Amino acid sequence: MRKGKGKRFPFPLKITEREFLEVEKEGSSREFFFKLVSLLSNGTLDRTFIKSLSSFDLENLIMNIVVENGLEPYFDLKNSKNIFNALRKALRAKFNDEQERVWESKLSNWRAEFEHKVKFAAKRYYFEAGGIERVKEFYKHGWVVPSYVLTDYGLNFELFASQFKRFLSKEFLERRVQTWISIPAFKRREKILKDSVKAFILNCIELSIYSLFAQVEGVVWDFFVRGNFLESDIESLIKKRNRKFVTVQYALRVILEEVFGEDVNIPYCLDWVKFIDFKDDGTLNRHVVQHGVSVNFGTDENFLRLFLLLDFLYEIFTFSS
Repeated sequence: MRKGKGKRFPFPLKITEREFLEVEKEGSSREFFFKLVSLLSNGTLDRTFIKSLSSFDLENLIMNIVVENGLEPYFDLKNSKNIFNALRKALRAKFNDEQERVWESKLSNWRAEFEHKVKFAAKRYYFEAGGIERVKEFYKHGWVVPSYVLTDYGLNFELFASQFKRFLSKEFLERRVQTWISIPAFKRREKILKDSVKAFILNCIELSIYSLFAQVEGVVWDFFVRGNFLESDIESLIKKRNRKFVTVQYALRVILEEVFGEDVNIPYCLDWVKFIDFKDDGTLNRHVVQHGVSVNFGTDENFLRLFLLLDFLYEIFTFSS
């Protein structure tokens, strides 16, 4: 595509993303174009003047805008309503691609910084637990546990399943929480964590599970995410791209992948499920619990599943420091 030789326009044709977003608010593609030219010409070319241009000069102006902004790969007149619509769609596609490239670059750097902290913690966790096979044996049953559980039970998950209530005594739970609060990410949640244990002891298990689900995400955010120097960039891009991306859930997934391997599925209790596919039979799942779809999740086993997950995170935080 070449620039035309028609009427010359003595103003810059380069369009910034800010300018594009400003004119993108217009309803029709024609009004979009009028506003764009007015903005580029600093108001010297109004809609009356633009409408007075010949077809040749109008097309020449649009083709010059296309070339000046590198829109050739995106400009598709054949599959557009008109030439104004083709220009608008081309600009949308170009800025979306640019944002995507920035997003991928920032996310890659963010993950690299994050993984740097987690890798050492994973190796220490394997060592304390007695090997990766022990770790994966419990994980395949949907349990993410601290190393001392694996030291006690090894590969014998069935024995653990028959004896898990030994971890539910008031003394044990309170002692573990007291240990957690040596780390700031847990310390600032001290009252919530202690109240969660109190609720469990009083048989208000549903309330304790509600609160622990939130704290799992909160401690990951505080320890790994908020301190990542690239986090503010990621958050800005999330808002800018209108993504359904939740940084803390992504961070938790990275931790689990780093420790348990990328070939494993995220535990069901943390995974996203369709409401319509969920059977409320006591199975624990964050998505349906937090949205009030599940009401039969208040069991000792489910409470311990979350409590030991927090204890696992405490270990990972400690080992990565």
